[in-house]
Amino acid sequence: MAFKYLGHRIREERTKYRLTQEQLAEIAEVNESYIGQVERGEKNPSLETVVSLAKSLGVTVDYLLQEEVNVEPNSLINELVSITKDKDSDEIRLMINICRMISEYTKKITKE
Repeated sequence: MAFKYLGHRIREERTKYRLTQEQLAEIAEVNESYIGQVERGEKNPSLETVVSLAKSLGVTVDYLLQEEVNVEPNSLINELVSITKDKDSDEIRLMINICRMISEYTKKITKE
């Protein structure tokens, strides 16, 4: 497994939620400098640490560990679910409506 993908995904999720390395380290109960080392691919975290980081970021372990290829439909669904984690019902309805619009649009352009 290329740990650079793991570090990249951790950084991506952390910045998406506007967390600093220090904040993520506190939530995951690891050292702040260790977060930076993992994100840069300099350290290979234990399974226990990967689980803790995934839980802290609201994503699945398989999402953090997957490489650029081999994206399973279930992991994509899990990613969508994690995006809605802190949203209220109005925001979720808006997201669903946007997804429906995209789906209808892609159906329309593939028929043309």
